[in-house]
Amino acid sequence: MSAAEPMRVLHVTHTAQPGGAELALARLLTQPHPWRAALSGPAPGAAFDHLSTEEIPQARDLPTLPTGGTRSRAPLLAARYLAGLRDAARVLRRSPLFREADLVHANTAAAAIICALADRARRRPLVAHLRGPLTVESLGPIGLPAFRALAVRRADGLIANSRFTLASVPQGARFPAHRTVIQSPSGITDRVRRPEIRPQVRAIGMVGRLQHWKGQHVFLHAFAAGLRGTGVRAYLCGAPLFGEGAYETRLRELAAELGISEQVTFLGHVEDLTGFFDSIDILVHASLGPEPLGQTVLQGLARALPVVATKGGGPGEWIRSGVNGILLRPGDQDALASVLRTLVASPRLRHDLATAAAGTPGLLSDAECVARHAEFFATVQRAHHPVVAGRAR
Repeated sequence: MSAAEPMRVLHVTHTAQPGGAELALARLLTQPHPWRAALSGPAPGAAFDHLSTEEIPQARDLPTLPTGGTRSRAPLLAARYLAGLRDAARVLRRSPLFREADLVHANTAAAAIICALADRARRRPLVAHLRGPLTVESLGPIGLPAFRALAVRRADGLIANSRFTLASVPQGARFPAHRTVIQSPSGITDRVRRPEIRPQVRAIGMVGRLQHWKGQHVFLHAFAAGLRGTGVRAYLCGAPLFGEGAYETRLRELAAELGISEQVTFLGHVEDLTGFFDSIDILVHASLGPEPLGQTVLQGLARALPVVATKGGGPGEWIRSGVNGILLRPGDQDALASVLRTLVASPRLRHDLATAAAGTPGLLSDAECVARHAEFFATVQRAHHPVVAGRAR
C-alpha cells in the first residue's frame, strides 16, 4: 500500500443476523469512510443486505457456526463449534479479500478467533473488536479460553465498546499494546437539543433483541404493576434471534396473564429507530446484568428521552442517575414500577431528565465513530508496518 492509496480493511463477522454487533458494523460501513472496506461473513442473515457490493466487496461464504456452541457444556456441540471455527478459518485464508487486505477488523470475539486461526503467520495486522467483557458469562466456557488463547494474543489492536469492557482485559505483554475504547455506531446522525415534553405520557418503549437476558419480562411485570388499566401503552421493539422464539411466545402469554395485552404492542424489528424514539415518551432498558455498552441507551439520550436503565456496565458510564436518566438495580421490577408511575405523574421530572439527556457530553455521531475507527486502524497498521528511511517497509 502506497502512502497515496487508502488502506484496504477487511471486516470479518461470524454472523449476518441483525444483532447489536452486526448492526453497529453495518452502520459503520454505511457512513462514508476513508478506508477501502470489504466484508467477509456467512450468507444467512439480513444485517448487511443493504450494503452495495460494488462499493463494498463481499464474500458471504463463511460457514454458519452452530447456535449456542460457545456457551455449551455439551461435548458434541462444543466440538461442532470448534470445528466450525476451523472450517471458517480455512475458507477465510483462501479468500482473495483476506489476502489483499492491509488490515483485518474482526467484528466479534468469534470472528477474531477465526481471523487468528486464518493468519497464524501474522502477515497482516489484526484488530479485534470486543463487544462484551472477557468473562465466562459473556463469551461462554468455550469462547473465553479460545479468545484469550488465540485472538487476543494474536491481535495487534483491540477496540472495546466501553471502559467497562476494556477493564476486563488483563494487562500483560501477551495482550495487544494498542487498545482503545470507541463507542459503537448507534444510529446517531443528529441530536435533539431542545426536547418537547408531552403533558401526558402515551407510550413507553423498550428496544432490543427479544431474549431473556434483555429483561423484557421485567418491564412487562413493572408496567402491569404500575400502569395496568391506564391510557399508557407499552411498545416492545425488537425480534428474537438464534432460535429464541420461545421467549417471545412467553412474553405474549405473560402480557395476557398480567391483564395488559390490550396495552402492549410487539413491533418486531424496526428499521426507523429514530422515528420510534420520537414517538415514545419514556425509554426503558431492563437488562438483567451489566450491559457492555447499551446502544439503545445512547440512542435514547441522543433523542433527549427520559431514560430508565439498569445499573452497571456501559449505561452507568453515560447516565448520572437522577440527572440525565435513572439507574435501577437489575431485575428490580418493583422499583421500575414505582419509577414509571412517578415519571407518568410528573411532566416536570420528565422535562428535567430530557433536558439533561440532551446535553449528555461525549456522545458520538456515527460519522464521528467512523473517524475514531479510521484513526485507530491507521495507528495499528503503522505499528505493524513501520516506516523506515521515509519508505514503507
